[in-house]
Amino acid sequence: MNAPEDKEGGPSRGMLLKSTVLTFIAAIVITVLFVLPAEYGVDPTGLGARLGLTRLAGAEAPEVDAAPRIVQGTFPVVSPDDAFDFYEPETLGDPFSRPQDRPYRSEKIVIPLEMFEQVEVKAVLKQGDAIVYSWKMTEGETVYSDFHADPHDVDNYPELYYVRYHESEEGAGSGSLVAPFTGNHGWYWLNIEENPVRIELDVHGYFDSIEEIMRSFQ
Repeated sequence: MNAPEDKEGGPSRGMLLKSTVLTFIAAIVITVLFVLPAEYGVDPTGLGARLGLTRLAGAEAPEVDAAPRIVQGTFPVVSPDDAFDFYEPETLGDPFSRPQDRPYRSEKIVIPLEMFEQVEVKAVLKQGDAIVYSWKMTEGETVYSDFHADPHDVDNYPELYYVRYHESEEGAGSGSLVAPFTGNHGWYWLNIEENPVRIELDVHGYFDSIEEIMRSFQ
């Protein structure tokens, strides 16, 4: 039997309303029975579990941990009351001790800077490798210094990620470093004096290379 038509030959207003209500109810049923279990793991009727839809909600890609891959380690903490086996002492490995199959390196770099000139010098280290360093001004008295690092494996870090080790306005600096990640580790210097200055940098340890990567005027 054909649906009643209005005077213009189309479906009646009552039939349109009925069709709209039925479509709305069907959408709710589909959402409750299928969409909620599959997309959100919400299964009020239990049908989603029987059909295996709730497993789809749990199969989403795991969240990427953007936290830096920092070398972890703790200093040994002991007390006189702790039992100690002289023949089986605690073994400390990375990051406290790392045997190397490559030679120890030493490098000296002389860095002249004109007034308001800036430079960046970076050493490439693998995660857990160590250096000791010392720099001093042989001309001038004070320079702005930012000792920092950025990783090579940028896909596992936030965009433009870097860490800062030390920042100062001094005429010298020295210290040691165990690389928290494989990447570029080094210094940014800015001549803040109104005359040329000169810096001498000494780096010793295990690193792949060290070179000047940027020089310009502020």
